Amino acid sequence: MQEHDLLATAGTWAGDAPVAERVRAVGDAGFSGLSLSLDDLHEVRATTGFAALRRVLDGAGIVWVQLGPLDRWWSSPQRSTDDEADRGVLLEAASALGAWQVVARADSGVAAVSPVAMVDDWVDLAAQAEKVGAQLLLEPEPWSNLPTLERAARFVTAAGHPNGAVLLDAMHTLRGGSTLASIAQGLTPGVLGAVELSDGLLHTPAGLTLAEEARSARHLPGAGAWDLPGLVRVTRDLGHDEPWGVEVRTDAHRAMPLADALRTAAAATRAVLDAADAVGQPAAPAMPSTPAPTSAVDFEPSSAPTVGPAIDTTTGMHLPRRDADTGAPA
Repeated sequence: MQEHDLLATAGTWAGDAPVAERVRAVGDAGFSGLSLSLDDLHEVRATTGFAALRRVLDGAGIVWVQLGPLDRWWSSPQRSTDDEADRGVLLEAASALGAWQVVARADSGVAAVSPVAMVDDWVDLAAQAEKVGAQLLLEPEPWSNLPTLERAARFVTAAGHPNGAVLLDAMHTLRGGSTLASIAQGLTPGVLGAVELSDGLLHTPAGLTLAEEARSARHLPGAGAWDLPGLVRVTRDLGHDEPWGVEVRTDAHRAMPLADALRTAAAATRAVLDAADAVGQPAAPAMPSTPAPTSAVDFEPSSAPTVGPAIDTTTGMHLPRRDADTGAPA
């Protein structure tokens, strides 16, 4: 299998330790990229400074640096001096750190503006990012005014600035209703700037909004119900190469020591990428023929048939076979 560059998103390596200490942990776990949140950028600017952080990044072997996301970059009565400060720090950090990309969110306010009204501001921000050497990415979210990846891609394409692209976040994209087919058909090569992998359940857990699920139920790649190898293959066909973002946010992940959490996330993501690489390759060696221990599943009554495979109408992905009586995975 080929080697892959991985990028740890801000949520994956969040913690209470100093930024420099956490950056070293990211590098030690085998990641070659990371994203820095605005909170981290403000902290660094007020303490050690960006030049010192760049030295830490170099020492940790971090070559892909992504910053953001930035909120309220469009003209709006709600835009505040804090929003302007965030924009200034983001662009200053992008220049000082040699950032690869900066990320901007769509409008998720209660009275969200029309995307048409955001076009000029998008072009201005894309030009500012270009001046400091970073590509501008738009991150669509299901609860925003650009709720799907396909609509965000159309917005970026229509705006026409060559420095703009979209960020495909697996959870936001699939919960927004996109399927592998709609992604392949709805995006043109060149509009996809980055991919973030996480896994999820078949449906949003009861009692959680989509936003709450995104904050607390992003499972390790390969540990959920989504066809992530298929998603990887689709994005490769659209021209995406490296790095592969990793976004894990669960209570279990946060409870682990950071070094262990990062190594686990990296290993899980590499397994998904290996599965995507294996398509079209020679068949793997046969499994060992030693009899496995007998388990209760061997005595499942014949009156409980299974149903499958089926297709999730929301994501377009294969669902696991389920017991017809209990609904549990078969």
